[in-house]
Amino acid sequence: MEWFYQIPGVDELESAESFFEFFSVPYESTTLRNRCLPVLTTFHRKLHDNVPLRNLLEDDPRAPWLLARRLLSESYQQQIHGGEA
Repeated sequence: MEWFYQIPGVDELESAESFFEFFSVPYESTTLRNRCLPVLTTFHRKLHDNVPLRNLLEDDPRAPWLLARRLLSESYQQQIHGGEA
């Protein structure tokens, strides 16, 4: 998960909302407030399980940000709609 912490600015995020705003992931504030812990727990698991390939990181400097954005969005959708995303 070291790759995630190398994304510039990610170490300054302090709330669930700040993660969603940083990664430009749409969310409903009331829903996120009610499901914050499950969403972030799922996001953490997905970050840990989806280590990007080293060559992918070298080819596109935005690759880590894009991957984290996708995983955050999947985590939110999974917790809101159920099922495995």
